Amino acid sequence: MATVNNASGIYASLGYNFDDPNGAITTLSADTQAHLNTMPAFITTWQAQDIANNDIGGYYQNPMQTSAMLVKTTADSLFTLANGVINLANVATTAKALSNTANSFLQHTNRISGVTPFSGLHSNNTEPHLDMAMSAGKTALYITNQTDGIIDTSPILGSFTSLFIKPQLEANAETLIQIISDLNIANTISNTQPYTSNLAGASIQNLNSFMTGINVFITFRQTSDVSYYQNLTAFIEKYNQTKRFNSMGQSENYLVMNYIGTDKLKARIS
Repeated sequence: MATVNNASGIYASLGYNFDDPNGAITTLSADTQAHLNTMPAFITTWQAQDIANNDIGGYYQNPMQTSAMLVKTTADSLFTLANGVINLANVATTAKALSNTANSFLQHTNRISGVTPFSGLHSNNTEPHLDMAMSAGKTALYITNQTDGIIDTSPILGSFTSLFIKPQLEANAETLIQIISDLNIANTISNTQPYTSNLAGASIQNLNSFMTGINVFITFRQTSDVSYYQNLTAFIEKYNQTKRFNSMGQSENYLVMNYIGTDKLKARIS
């Protein structure tokens, strides 16, 4: 008996097409059907409909995409203006670095927001992705709540902090755009080679410093997420190495206590 309303169609999507000539496919017994009817729901209506309609995906978005792209495109435009201009060489270099950092930040936030799912490409597991980081973080919360009395979400969300700085990044991007507009850089550049700009040295330095500040800001958040995730996975690994001794059976305990266990281990579990 179907127990999820308005959700039929999944069975058809399996493509079962065996016209059983010998009666190998049988109806479940009444007891088995009764048991199935007591099971809690495995699936909701919307999940069943999405599966049946092959409408899977599109569940996640990157809240940092617009602001990260704004920084990148602004830095790219500035690089195009400054590249090849003698006294704007540092501006071009800094703008290019900021563009690269913004692109790296975009890819990072795509991974931790679930927009880019884990595909096994990062086999060393050094960069956080939504599913793995969330799972490990939940384990860490249970443990640190018991060991340190932690009652906030930091153990879970420590790998996701880059998703929480949208107002700050937007403000920085808008300020950078305003600085570039105020300087009117395109109109300061000579029309003949060697190209030079009549921008004051102080203005050039201030522009460089502001872009460097944005670069440091988003780099720090990304590297902090990665560092936390690496610490988190190392923590889980150490926990797993000790957890295995919590559920030893009689035979394994005998082997450890009488043959293979060190004094350190025997002191820990005795």
